[in-house]
Amino acid sequence: MRVTKLVIGILMIVLSIWLFLDGLLSQLLGIYATKSIFGGILEIVIASLFIGAGIVYICLEKSPYLGGDITGLILMIIAGILGIFGGFIYAWMFLYAAIALIIGFGFYIWHRIIGTDD
Repeated sequence: MRVTKLVIGILMIVLSIWLFLDGLLSQLLGIYATKSIFGGILEIVIASLFIGAGIVYICLEKSPYLGGDITGLILMIIAGILGIFGGFIYAWMFLYAAIALIIGFGFYIWHRIIGTDD
C-alpha cells in the first residue's frame, strides 16, 4: 500500500500540473476553439485539490491511521463533484471526476478493509 500511495501521489501532482496548465492556457486564454472562463477556473480548482491530495498521500504513506485517507477522500469527493458539474462545460472534466472518485474511494476502502498490512 505504501508504494502505491507514493506512486499515485506523484502521478496526482503531475496530473495537477497538467490540469493547471490546461485550465490556464486552453480555457482562460482560449488557445483551443472552445473558450470557457468558468471551465478554466474549475480546472484550476480541481488541480489544486489534486495537488493537495497528492501531497497528503505522499506525506502520510507510512501512517497506519485513516487520517490521510479520509483527508484524501474528502478532497477527491470535492474534486469529483466539481468535475461532474464542469463536465457539462468541458467534457474532459468527467474523466478527471472519475479519476478523483476512484482514487479517493479506492484508497479509503483499501485501507479500511486491509488495514496496515502491505
